[in-house]
Amino acid sequence: MELAGIGSANLRSIPVERARQMDLLALERAIEEDRAAGLHPFLVVATAGTVNSGPSIASKPLPISPVSVASGFPSTVRSALWLFSDELRAKFRGIERSSSLALDFHKWGHVPYDAGFLLVRERELHRQAFAQDVAYLQRTNRGLTKGETWPCDLGPDLSRGSRALKTGMTLRVLGTDAIGRSIAHTCILARYLGERLAGLNEIELKAPVDLNIVCFGIRGMGADDLKRLVLDLHEQGLAAPSWTMIDGELTIRCAIVNHRTTRKDIDVFAGLLSQRILRLGAT
Repeated sequence: MELAGIGSANLRSIPVERARQMDLLALERAIEEDRAAGLHPFLVVATAGTVNSGPSIASKPLPISPVSVASGFPSTVRSALWLFSDELRAKFRGIERSSSLALDFHKWGHVPYDAGFLLVRERELHRQAFAQDVAYLQRTNRGLTKGETWPCDLGPDLSRGSRALKTGMTLRVLGTDAIGRSIAHTCILARYLGERLAGLNEIELKAPVDLNIVCFGIRGMGADDLKRLVLDLHEQGLAAPSWTMIDGELTIRCAIVNHRTTRKDIDVFAGLLSQRILRLGAT
């Protein structure tokens, strides 16, 4: 869980141990300190699960609502596409109180890049933040320029691709239930991979496996060796993990998002790692 309080002249990131749980008291103190310094904090941003390592907040409620509501400014939650999944929705109780939700359909939603969306509770406040009144953009009550809300009223860009078309078609064809099941399926496979890797003495999980991401290291292998292993798997067409940094240490990162991935694929990947580890021990 990540939360950040944004002041008028600074951005505060409240420390979270391994991205697990927000310290609400630390957030409240940060708000009070900013206000005492003459600043005006106006937003709390939460990440429901992290892109880097994937841990969620387990079954604890999102802690943004009591602080942000009591402090009088909005909150937003990003990476919220899991709300389509009945199995995962219970992990993020409290999200219904947020002021906005950010969704990236080009990940779990299987929509080509780019396909990011924002759902807002206060439509008029959102429009006021971006609405432009310039001479060459004249509103009328009929014709092509008819209508009170234009694309430039909803964000900084006037010209944009039709994200809604490809996303709408995906939702219409697949439905939210199918997408939700696919999301839950990838999380089940991630937990299965975590269990397979935990059974190998040479492998150390570097973060809890809560969602669809598994991060791990291999004992006896440094950063260069791990990178070489990942790139070898790429070039051999066997698997496509990546690497990332957790607590200053390079680790292998497996983000499972494809609905076609199966337990057999996970078994094959775990077998490849076992073979590489055995060869490493032999040398």
